[in-house]
Amino acid sequence: MRSELLQLSLPTLLVHGDADHSMPLQLTGRPTAALIQGSRLLVYEGAPHGLTITHAERLNADIEQFAFQSAKHYQSHPLLN
Repeated sequence: MRSELLQLSLPTLLVHGDADHSMPLQLTGRPTAALIQGSRLLVYEGAPHGLTITHAERLNADIEQFAFQSAKHYQSHPLLN
């Protein structure tokens, strides 16, 4: 899987809680972000593994912002025109 991550060239948002004890940030989130060129890692302070529930409002806003920025960036991409 690591070799596949190195090949990603699309905008990639990674969201990780620093209180995730089942998948610690230092063992999963940070190394994954380092493998994906140009990825963006958002770390939510105090967020657990289930941050999709505990931080749903913030997560939705961050995803929306990332999608908007990515779409804006790629509007002029030669392959899309």
